[in-house]
Amino acid sequence: MNGEIILLAAPRQSVLVNMMDLVDVDELRTSLFNTFLQRQITRKISTKASCQCETGLACKGPAKDGFPESSADQRAKITVAFIYINDATLQLIIDSGSLAQATTASLVAINVAPFRTNVSRALLLQSINLLRSGRCGLDDISHFIAIAISKDAFSKTLTMAPFEGSLGTELHGFPITSKGDAAFEMVAYGRNLMPKACAESFPSVDLLYDYRNFFESCRATGRIGDFPEGVSKPKVAIVGAGLSGLVVASELLHAGIDDVTLYEASDRIGGKLWSYRFDNAPNVVAEMGAMRFLPSEILLFFFLQEVMAGFHGAFPNPRKRDTTLIYDGHQYIWKAGEGPPELFRRVYHGWQAFIREGYLNDDMVLASPCAIGEALKLGHLQQAHDFWQSWLTCFGRESFSSGIEKIFLGSHPPGGEKWRFLMTGNLFKLLGIGSGGFGPVFESGFIEILRLVVNGYEDNAQLIYEGISELPRRIGAQVVHGVSIRERIRHVQVKAIEKENTKIRVRVKGGNSDLYDRVVVTSGLTNIQLRHLLTLDATFLQAEVNGAVENSHMTGSSKLFVLTEGKFWLEHQLPPCVLTTGVARAVYCFDYSRSDPRGKGLLLISYTWEDDSHKLLAVPDKRERLALLRRDIGKTLPDFAKHLVPANGNYDGNVVQHDWLTDPNAGGAFKLNRRGEGRVFSKAFFSAILTCTNSLKDKGAILGWLYCSFTGGWADGAIQTACNAAWCIIHSSGGVLAEGNPLTHPWKQYNYGVEYRSVGIRTYE
Repeated sequence: MNGEIILLAAPRQSVLVNMMDLVDVDELRTSLFNTFLQRQITRKISTKASCQCETGLACKGPAKDGFPESSADQRAKITVAFIYINDATLQLIIDSGSLAQATTASLVAINVAPFRTNVSRALLLQSINLLRSGRCGLDDISHFIAIAISKDAFSKTLTMAPFEGSLGTELHGFPITSKGDAAFEMVAYGRNLMPKACAESFPSVDLLYDYRNFFESCRATGRIGDFPEGVSKPKVAIVGAGLSGLVVASELLHAGIDDVTLYEASDRIGGKLWSYRFDNAPNVVAEMGAMRFLPSEILLFFFLQEVMAGFHGAFPNPRKRDTTLIYDGHQYIWKAGEGPPELFRRVYHGWQAFIREGYLNDDMVLASPCAIGEALKLGHLQQAHDFWQSWLTCFGRESFSSGIEKIFLGSHPPGGEKWRFLMTGNLFKLLGIGSGGFGPVFESGFIEILRLVVNGYEDNAQLIYEGISELPRRIGAQVVHGVSIRERIRHVQVKAIEKENTKIRVRVKGGNSDLYDRVVVTSGLTNIQLRHLLTLDATFLQAEVNGAVENSHMTGSSKLFVLTEGKFWLEHQLPPCVLTTGVARAVYCFDYSRSDPRGKGLLLISYTWEDDSHKLLAVPDKRERLALLRRDIGKTLPDFAKHLVPANGNYDGNVVQHDWLTDPNAGGAFKLNRRGEGRVFSKAFFSAILTCTNSLKDKGAILGWLYCSFTGGWADGAIQTACNAAWCIIHSSGGVLAEGNPLTHPWKQYNYGVEYRSVGIRTYE
């Protein structure tokens, strides 16, 4: 009954079979099969009844006389379908004996059974919402009514993109309304036993490997691998003491490698994990780099939980806090937990509908982001793979802007309303997809942004109260083999990495150098190309990886924080979050001293990306930049702007800004592929790490930093690739890795399609 059961038409039975007590899918399947089989054996109906179905004869409850009978030998064909409803609606139907009394909106019966374990509720919900005229939520599909309905009754058909070996699964929906559109018989009712997604740990969609689960299995030994007695251990250099470099060092040291040296060009550790502390308010933290952390970053949160306790709370994202939207010089108030202002209704509800309903064109349906996410959480990895592949195939060449146009200007826009792109697009640029405006990254790849949604990187953002710098600091404080990781760091710039016979020479600024057996490079794209000179030839990196290093796009990002004398937004009931089309773009108010109403306030007055950030580079002086931002905000929020003054008037100590594009050790905030680039660049980077399993490709130098991952702007990717690098060094040096490591994982390869290269066209799989 995964699809449909063909039955002989029969008179209606007067009693619905109650299956509410069945909580086992096999029992429910058997009971439904037996119920419909008994119905088929005992009842018959003439072709005349089928004709009446076709003409729209509707029977909304058990009828006394049932379908007309005839002695004719021809028999109407009946199919089984299921109406999904909530508990309250089901009770109304049972009490009244009729759907008509309970139907306030159109319902649809669908040929998807409630005992199917390979269909998530999110996928069912997507299908139902696309097949019916109204919208429902997950709470509205908790129960079912099984019906018998003529195969010839009017129906709508959805063709899902290929998954799990099928070339295209067809879903049929029979509209059920109070107007009498179809004749059917209600047969049984019960609970929807399709699986609920409740996993806290699940893999990201491009990798389909649960890193956290592996680390959980290594808790007992405290290491990811070790070296058998008699096997010599390599001497290792790690270039960069950001999160990636520190994790590589920690894992190698715990695995038994005792000669590990880290090189760091700056005077601090942590890289993009940089928490600035104010002298006169040490408990207030300005996150100059990464600042939003998602529980779906499963590996990051594993490491956080290992070294920190009670460390996080909700990040004040738009909509999570009262938000003021400034568009075209006018203010619009968005109360926390409520719907958006009317002007933004279409764009907000359209995007939310897209997340639930996916993409429908005239030929095929692509699984919704929710459905892909649930497949990951349920462990339906082949299904998640196939769903994601369909998006890569259909949208891999789209920019975020062109993808939005394709979805919302097409014939089946999510939410049912086409966007007027000039105006609606501008509203969407301001509103974004949950964490603020996305206008500056509209020309990045559509897949890059969709990946964030599927992986849950826009849901339930957390703020680290102690500052995210605590994570690298505490990793650096680990003492292994009698020496802390922090003491193994040399604060000097690496100028060159060269092959010297079977060794690798690392040359630093000032002329000194050392020889190593293995080198892990975590220092970023700009340094790899311009300072370490690794892309001059194919000595260490394959040609396609060199091309990815040289051509990957690094985003610009700017932040300006102000420490204020008090939390004025609380005292004067002003909005704690502002999104604007002006120069500032986004303003966030932070309360790091919630128990002290007289404590200092912190404002992120300008958080900008790309072109918005590049413009601010023309005003490098932070006092001048703050003045122009205050003036910009003051045009529409004068009562807010007048409080944008540093505590004690101290601009030097209480105003801090940073531009990542001009940071000499960074060269940008994070990698964000443009349209089509992700098809080669991310795959090339990630695959390069795993070359250690092939002695012919293993050159001794490994890339193991954030930009090797598929999630260039998120800390989880930095740890993933760092762990891959550590595993590779242990494996290629004769060590033994713990069971279940990714080098033995049967990677489900994606076809990243046809990609333009400077040397021509090639297919990359």
